[in-house]
Amino acid sequence: MKHLSSTTKSLAIALACWGTSAEAATITRYQCKLLDGLVRVLDQDISPRFPALVISCQRVEMEADEEGDVESIDESDDPSDGTSRSMRFIAARGGLARLVVPADLQAIVASAASRHGVDPRLVQAVIQVESAFNAKARSPKGARGLMQLMPATAARFGATAETDLFNPAVNVDLGTRYLRVLSEQFDDRLDLVLAAYNAGEGAVMRNGYVVPPYRETRDYVRKVLDLYPGGE
Repeated sequence: MKHLSSTTKSLAIALACWGTSAEAATITRYQCKLLDGLVRVLDQDISPRFPALVISCQRVEMEADEEGDVESIDESDDPSDGTSRSMRFIAARGGLARLVVPADLQAIVASAASRHGVDPRLVQAVIQVESAFNAKARSPKGARGLMQLMPATAARFGATAETDLFNPAVNVDLGTRYLRVLSEQFDDRLDLVLAAYNAGEGAVMRNGYVVPPYRETRDYVRKVLDLYPGGE
C-alpha cells in the first residue's frame, strides 16, 4: 500500500509523541519533611540552610504530569544573609504549622508584650513572618532586626541609633509598642493593624480603612493570621 491507513497513522503519531514526552518529562524535585511532620515538595533541598526546621529532604524524580503543587523559593530580593525571605516562604506555604520561638527570645517577647498590652503570640507571629527570628535581618527596603523596623518608624519612638534596631530587646520593644499604637489607631481591627504594620498607616487610610490591594500586604496579613492562634 502506498498510504498508511488513518488508524495506523494515528497510532504511529501517538507512539512518537508519547516517546518524546517520556524522555523530557522527568523532573528532579525534593520531598522535604519539616519539623511539624508536614511534607512539602520543593524545587530545591532546603535542609542545609534550615537544619533546625527540616527533618529530611529526599531527592525524587517526578513525571511532569505528576508534579503537583511544586513550590519554589524566590531569592530575588533576599536580605544579604539569604535567610529571612525563604523562611517566610516556608511559613506562608504551610510548611510551619506552628510558631518556632527560640528560647532566648521568649522572655524578651513576653516582657515587651506585657509592657505594652499586646498578646505575646501575636508578637511572635509577626517576628516569625518578618525575620524568622533573625536579629540581624536587613531587608532590601531598609527594614532592620527581628521585627523589621524601618529607621523612621523607630525614630518615632526615640530610637535613632542603627545599632538599637539590631538589639533584640530594643527591637522587640519598639515593634511591640508600634503594634499597640496601631491597635489603638484602628480600633483593634487585627487585619488593619497588620496591614498598617506592613504597608504603613497611610496606605490603610487611603484605601478606605480596608487592607490595601497590594499582593505583598495581603499575603503578609494572611501569613501572620495563619500563625497567630487568636487571628481566626
